[in-house]
Amino acid sequence: MKKVYLFILFFLLVFVCGCDNSSNSNMLHKKCTRSATATKGTEVSLNYDIYYTGDVINKLISMEKVTTSNSSQLDIYEDAYKNIHVNYDGLDYYDTKVVRDENSVTSSIIINYDKVDIKKLLEIEGEEDNIIENGKVKLDKWLDLAKNFGTKCEDVED
Repeated sequence: MKKVYLFILFFLLVFVCGCDNSSNSNMLHKKCTRSATATKGTEVSLNYDIYYTGDVINKLISMEKVTTSNSSQLDIYEDAYKNIHVNYDGLDYYDTKVVRDENSVTSSIIINYDKVDIKKLLEIEGEEDNIIENGKVKLDKWLDLAKNFGTKCEDVED
């Protein structure tokens, strides 16, 4: 169970953000996916959209979905996602949602790094081993960290 929490925590803390549409025209976009193994009969889909300008991430959207017919496994993932999301309650521009249906749990997170209170975010996540440098979320740090976990990214033309 601890591995599930750590797995989910990593992706929730690293792969999420959002920003306003007024600057979207100047941003570049990467789609990232990661393979994950789970118990037999459980499928995991991990998808991340990164919107960035230069070497600064402006918006990152995380969509993680666990699918299985094993309701106790779904309970574990649902509880893990909710327990992590609660840490961000009240933090404006860090929007989280957990949706449970009969055969899946989906966690979605959108963080607007251009507007979120970085100081409060660092209070939650801690400053050590963070991808934030001088108040900005650094693309190269995110990509390096993600690569260590097998994440693959490709550029997308919007």
